[in-house]
Amino acid sequence: MKDRLDGWTWNSGDSDTEADSGPPSRGQYAVPRIRRTPAESARASAAWIHARWIKLVTVVTVLALAIGGWQTYKYLTRYHEQISGTHGSFPSALGTAAPERPDRVLPSGSGAPVGVVGGLVLHERDNGITADNVRTDRTYWHYGREKSALISESVVSGAVVLWYEDGLAVSVDLHSGKPRWHTKVAGKVRDSGDRVWPSANTVIINQRDRLTGLSGRSGKQLWSIAPPKGCRGWELRPPLDLSGTEAFDATDCSGSLDGLYGVDPASGRSRWHLQDPYLDYGRLGDHTLVTLTPVGSLVTVDVSGARPRTHSAFLAHHLDLRAISDGMVILSSGDDTSFTARRVSNDSSSKALWTVKADKGSELGLPRTADNRVYIPQYQPSAKAKQKKTHGSAQLLVLDARTGHELHRTELPDSLYGNPDDLDVGMMAVLGAKYGVVRVGLSGFLVSPEDQVTLAE
Repeated sequence: MKDRLDGWTWNSGDSDTEADSGPPSRGQYAVPRIRRTPAESARASAAWIHARWIKLVTVVTVLALAIGGWQTYKYLTRYHEQISGTHGSFPSALGTAAPERPDRVLPSGSGAPVGVVGGLVLHERDNGITADNVRTDRTYWHYGREKSALISESVVSGAVVLWYEDGLAVSVDLHSGKPRWHTKVAGKVRDSGDRVWPSANTVIINQRDRLTGLSGRSGKQLWSIAPPKGCRGWELRPPLDLSGTEAFDATDCSGSLDGLYGVDPASGRSRWHLQDPYLDYGRLGDHTLVTLTPVGSLVTVDVSGARPRTHSAFLAHHLDLRAISDGMVILSSGDDTSFTARRVSNDSSSKALWTVKADKGSELGLPRTADNRVYIPQYQPSAKAKQKKTHGSAQLLVLDARTGHELHRTELPDSLYGNPDDLDVGMMAVLGAKYGVVRVGLSGFLVSPEDQVTLAE
């Protein structure tokens, strides 16, 4: 007898469907054996394989997420980083060049402004950098580290490179605020004055006892050089950016070794050595240096070859060198009440271009040239302001670099010179002119770096 039960076949009369071969005893029943059709067996096998496959994929996915999360956690905590951002779209720059008529004061924010890069204002913190929108002063991203203090920073290859007291250099992408690379530089940071300098696609770590070059793209160490034999250290100040070389000062040298050393930023090789007591040189051209001696002689040096060639021409006593641009110098009178621009040749011969005089009772601060314009701060000295018991006044002058013709003049806000004592320890100076803005502040080690304003058209 055959009965159909839900697709299963039960053959009650077959011997292989019973518990044993003997006849069942009273109260005992045969145990049926359930058989599947081939199609049903295939479906059951497929369902079993599918269930096991889902379990396997689930386990692998969970493990991958766990491992990835652990690696991310280790990556973030390895350097004790604090990363936030980005907030909103990347802010565009206010301009591609220095502004011609800057008269609008932009929000200043908090912290020490490092500079303006495109549409971002970089502010230095104790442990890192905050990038703020130049228009709104809202934070675009922030990067910091918990257990190490920031020593120095510099913008290189679309990123800001941060140098920490534990010897770690970190490159943070300006657009994303995320680290590109981390490089631990050998040696201990002994001096808080250690600095980071940009040179094309090379990052140069300037320590007293060593110069180290890193690739701006990968962070790979390219070279490392000690001071020249007979010298005790490298001067911690910005190098002169020439064509193919960076000029660094070697200090505390014996004999006649003091002077400038031209270092190839790609290889770290020394290209030339200038032995000269007048180390306050500036970049006049791709291969030309210029300085003004204490006795009033204008000195130019051609460093295009292995042996520098020096030329000198006397100008006048009681002059100070205030600014250097391509082929031009700006000299000030002894009392900083007038500036004279001169066109200078490689042989140190020069020609006066124009002269500008400060208003009565005012002085001229440190100028800056950019995009065929000269930006000069004019302010009332602190002594005269104290005599009048006022904060004084200050203006920003914009001149044509070729003719000296005044293109624009704007009043500077009181916040810049509200404390006359600041002018006793630093001069008013133009700190930068690019990306549609001009930054004006006070120069000097004892002046707060927050005493500056940013102007735009």
